[in-house]
Amino acid sequence: MPPPARPSPLLLVLTGAFVTVLLTSNLIAVKLVQFGPLILPAAVIVFPLSYLFGDVLTEVYGYSVTRRVIWLGFASNLVFVLFIVAAGALPGAAGAWDANAQNAYQRILGFTPRLLAASFIAYVAGEFLNSFVMARLKIATGGRWLWL
Repeated sequence: MPPPARPSPLLLVLTGAFVTVLLTSNLIAVKLVQFGPLILPAAVIVFPLSYLFGDVLTEVYGYSVTRRVIWLGFASNLVFVLFIVAAGALPGAAGAWDANAQNAYQRILGFTPRLLAASFIAYVAGEFLNSFVMARLKIATGGRWLWL
């Protein structure tokens, strides 16, 4: 049996960046920021980058590879949230972790399971649809009108 093909260094970098954007977005989404009259989660600054990475992945590697990267991102997000929930359930160190610290932890990181659910909806509604449209647009235009 021949050894598996070595993945492209660019694919590894784009995949790592994509997953990092997703994890970061879910972590910082609990902070609300104000832009003029709008109050939005801080993730609005970072999350749109996931679409940029998705577009580059679709353009360079195709819809099939992009779909696998998207699922990897969601699986990584799920593991991330499970670790946060598990850490929150562990007893705090006596004298070093009081009720105030636990409340702060829960206030910030306790939202991550809900954010995971919202992220999954965003994946289904956004990332897959975006990648699908980009792949179809590439085929339909012969790769010449992707700026559309």
